Amino acid sequence: MLTAKVARLAPRWLAVVGITVYRTAFSRPGATTGRQDETLGGASLWVLPNPSGLNALWTTPKLIEAFRDLRLQVNG
Repeated sequence: MLTAKVARLAPRWLAVVGITVYRTAFSRPGATTGRQDETLGGASLWVLPNPSGLNALWTTPKLIEAFRDLRLQVNG
């Protein structure tokens, strides 16, 4: 369903928030955050860390950097 929706809406990028969600949903156990090699429905994939306060590994400055990296890639 997600692939069909992305193909229909035709975004250039699809951001997935949460590395664990991405690893599970896309069967990519070794994936890391950032740009992915694969595409989905014609969109490039980017994985972002979950910004939940419960995600102690990602401090606010690290979260800002991760989201900024995507913005810079999208806005080229």
